[in-house]
Amino acid sequence: MDMIHQVKITHPEKILLLNSGITKQVIADYYKAISRPLLNYSTGRPLSYKRYIHGFPGQSFFQRNKPKYAPEWIISESLGINKKAEYIIPDNIETFLWLVNQESLEFHTAQTKRPDFMQPDMLVFDLDPPYKNGDSLNKYFKMIRDLAIKIKPLIESFGYNAFPKTSGKKGVHIFCPVVPENSFDEVFEAAKEIGEEIVNRLGNVTLRISREKRTDKTLIDIYRNHTLQSMSLPYGMRATDKANVSMPLTWEMLEKTESPEEYNINTVPRIIKNIGDAWKDISEYKVQLHTKK
Repeated sequence: MDMIHQVKITHPEKILLLNSGITKQVIADYYKAISRPLLNYSTGRPLSYKRYIHGFPGQSFFQRNKPKYAPEWIISESLGINKKAEYIIPDNIETFLWLVNQESLEFHTAQTKRPDFMQPDMLVFDLDPPYKNGDSLNKYFKMIRDLAIKIKPLIESFGYNAFPKTSGKKGVHIFCPVVPENSFDEVFEAAKEIGEEIVNRLGNVTLRISREKRTDKTLIDIYRNHTLQSMSLPYGMRATDKANVSMPLTWEMLEKTESPEEYNINTVPRIIKNIGDAWKDISEYKVQLHTKK
């Protein structure tokens, strides 16, 4: 891996995952190890990040703006409609290393890419199970995995190519590459039409986002298609005790996955080395919105 900028990890021994003893340096080394597949998806995309100054579990805050003290070489773009934020637009692994050094434990990207920041290149679904405080991350995973597999042919019947990944926590995400020529509103309306069909075809799922109203139903979250909404970064670590990774998969890999914990910062570099990047050619599968055909 070629390093363009120098990033020093200060206090590399600082434990950031308190229950497992994983340090800042270990997390930085993970991102160095998977830099190529990570950058395949993250380059040119608006980035948000979640910081845990004293480690996880602990107080955290979600940040969209580039800090004023950030190095000049970290690229940013002022984006938004009513309220703008100075989003970091990562182009190199050093950007992630610098953010890890700021105790950033999660990264999230919008489904849009330079230069078409207001024209999404992904239509996405977030399958979010019923969840109560105290539930383990594994409690509903197999149910959500099997639901994603059932939903795949429904989505593809509208003409899309569907790619799954674990959220790294309790859910599964489905990404569908689209030609970046439509507004966020148009992409959302297309996702809504598909979501309504899923609800009509399958039981125990809903588009109603309120946990109180959906009780034991799984949310088909289409609202991540709204303007500059974000999803966990493919290959990005999540703030969990075992350093789970939001892992891009083939459908065959998803079918064999028993727990999101199978993909973590210790196992993922080896998996990539052995089988490569499951989403390597995802950009080649872009299609027009079905509502425009």
